[in-house]
Amino acid sequence: MSSPTKAEHTVARTPSVRSHKSQYSSTSEKRAAPTLAPVGHSDSTIANEKGDMTTTAAAWATDEILEDDSVPPLDTSRYGYVIVFCGFMIYFVVFGTEHTFGVYQQFATSDAAPEFLHGASSERVAMIGTLATTFTYLLGMLSGRFVDQYGYRAAAIVGSCIMAAGLIGASFAQNIATLYGCQGFLLGIGSSLVYLPAVACPAHWFDRHRSAAIGIVVSGSGFGGLVLGPTIEHLISSVGFRWTLRLQGLLCLIGIGGSGLFLKTRLPRLPGEANKKPPMDFRICKQVPFITLATANFLLSLGYMIPFFFLSTYSVHIGLTPKTGALLIGLMNGASLLGRIILGFVTDRVGRINMLCLCATVSGLSILCLWPVAKSTGVLVVFSLLYGWHCGGFYAVLGSVIAQLFGLDHLGTVTGALFGSVGLGYLIGAPVSGILLDMTKPNTTYLWVILFSGISMLFGGAAIAFGLIFLRRYRVAQ
Repeated sequence: MSSPTKAEHTVARTPSVRSHKSQYSSTSEKRAAPTLAPVGHSDSTIANEKGDMTTTAAAWATDEILEDDSVPPLDTSRYGYVIVFCGFMIYFVVFGTEHTFGVYQQFATSDAAPEFLHGASSERVAMIGTLATTFTYLLGMLSGRFVDQYGYRAAAIVGSCIMAAGLIGASFAQNIATLYGCQGFLLGIGSSLVYLPAVACPAHWFDRHRSAAIGIVVSGSGFGGLVLGPTIEHLISSVGFRWTLRLQGLLCLIGIGGSGLFLKTRLPRLPGEANKKPPMDFRICKQVPFITLATANFLLSLGYMIPFFFLSTYSVHIGLTPKTGALLIGLMNGASLLGRIILGFVTDRVGRINMLCLCATVSGLSILCLWPVAKSTGVLVVFSLLYGWHCGGFYAVLGSVIAQLFGLDHLGTVTGALFGSVGLGYLIGAPVSGILLDMTKPNTTYLWVILFSGISMLFGGAAIAFGLIFLRRYRVAQ
């Protein structure tokens, strides 16, 4: 009897070309509809909830990969840490830029704003930032296809140029429509091309520590908000908002474009194969894991940002000071930042899908159980820390779960498609919460906003739990 092969985390040491055929491929010309792979299948990307699955095969396509002694090892390659650092820097700039739009909004509605913004309502100005965030996620599938077709490096560089063009173009704006087009639409397109390589590329370099690696990457968004917020505020008061936009565009070129130069997959493709990758088999979108994860993303994103938007005004509403409200938001962001990093490390030990379900459920329960009864600073501090910790952990774990369930070959497209449901939830959640709050005037109450946020997130956790039960029963059936 031949000895068992090495763990899936290692690569063949003898120079060879292997053709990986996954469970979603057929030996005939006409491929069969995608089905979940039985557990134990050598090319299965759905193994167990702890993430012990192979990453050397595509989830639904045949892909020839050259493996020899020059291929870096999985999980232990030093270049993998370079990939994580570059992803962190990209998230730092991309989401640091988007999350600090409030600084520009505060300036645009002040007396120091340029003449064409005088009289513009807060809602009209806020739409600039909303457009950027919405297009970042809604264009995910198209951007993901670009990533899979032309590579992580090309997508990051092209995206950084588009972001820079949007910010620099906005610096010459003479009307608010130009800001919509440049700081909203163009910035969103560029961001969509850029964040996918950052969050997807580490999955090619890590398996056992994949959640930890992605957790470090996505924590860059929190650091970016902490650093760029006061920096932009200082620059606007020092050099004006136009030069601040130009300097921020330059940061995109250097920070994102420079980091993008180092992005690459661990397994090199055969010469001439890079631009011949077949399109994703969209029948995978009919599979239960995809449907449940997309549904969960949508439901969670409906309520995800509501505590960040309304906790400060809620604290003032119950008699606390604006300074206390700002402190609570800072605590929530800090807890979210730590949760992304620490829960990423913990997840690789306790199971990725398990942790995803736990983070979503605890986030929803903390909103429903703590926020409605929070009438003092102490309770609000506990809520801020508990919610921030788990909501941050959710998005740290999500990327590794996507790689676990759907493989690496079309990871950009699948990640973009699933994050598209996040963008849709953000687009709907904020206006609905505003309408719910306005409906209670003049006797304003936050109860309906709190219920909308908590129930949405709790249903999102239930969707993930349903998917987890389905996977376990499927394995038993096999």
